Amino acid sequence: MLALLCVAGCNCASKPNPGPLPVRAIDLSQYSYEQVAAAMNERASRLERFYAATLTKVWYIGKEGQDEVEQLDGDLHIVQPDHIALSMRKIGVDVAALGANKRYYWYMDLLADDPVAMIGTHGKADPDQLAGLGVPVHPLDLLLLLGFSKVPEEPMDPERPLRLSPKGGNIVLSAPARWGIVEYTLDPDTLEPVRIEIRRDPKRPPVLTADMLDGTVPFDDRFNRELPEVQIPKRVVIDVPELDARVQIRFTVARSSRRQPDERAFDLGESMARNGVSVSRDLDVMHARPVEQQ
Repeated sequence: MLALLCVAGCNCASKPNPGPLPVRAIDLSQYSYEQVAAAMNERASRLERFYAATLTKVWYIGKEGQDEVEQLDGDLHIVQPDHIALSMRKIGVDVAALGANKRYYWYMDLLADDPVAMIGTHGKADPDQLAGLGVPVHPLDLLLLLGFSKVPEEPMDPERPLRLSPKGGNIVLSAPARWGIVEYTLDPDTLEPVRIEIRRDPKRPPVLTADMLDGTVPFDDRFNRELPEVQIPKRVVIDVPELDARVQIRFTVARSSRRQPDERAFDLGESMARNGVSVSRDLDVMHARPVEQQ
């Protein structure tokens, strides 16, 4: 995630290869959009409140052209549909934090001499201007890339509600995204995502891609232990082709309880105070400047 927040425009080196998806011939006529969407939404409902300890690795080329690998630990807090907070630390030192609540989204650079928070409102966010500012992903897009969000009950394209993956071994379902569409490649047996792509244009390559790897981690639902266990991917690899960047996130523990996730993580003012941030930049104003100059 350091690459996503702090080194926009870098070229990654020695990036891990997620490897090919499993291939198996399936009969798409045995599935309906309603069946697949219901299974995905039931899973998303169980993940409405989520907490995980995380280990994050970033592969990139440093300022001097040398190969660099960063490893960060942190915490991920989620309350659906629009609250997320991810903290990142290196050897006990706070590095960065990103988050969103119902009104704002933010990125905090905590390594600067004067820690700074970049803050914007959802309604004024623009993907091209965000990328130009070195902010390639909206925090709420992480919910899509993790496969936690619900999908509409009605298909985007009634003529083709589902389709097969290019090699025919998985099911693909498309749904609206913040800017464009999100495509879920699903395991035909579990109907859980194995790959997720966000596209601004259906005819162009994805701007964000996530692969679910290395099996699953059980989600400890402390609200209702009578329900079946929910499995989440043990490792998620996120590609940002526009930046030639790659980030790997491992979940070491995943649970929900009365105390986790921590609601205070979604309070922007409290997060700034807790991280010692007194300087802020208004992303809405920064977005507006190029328009005013035209």
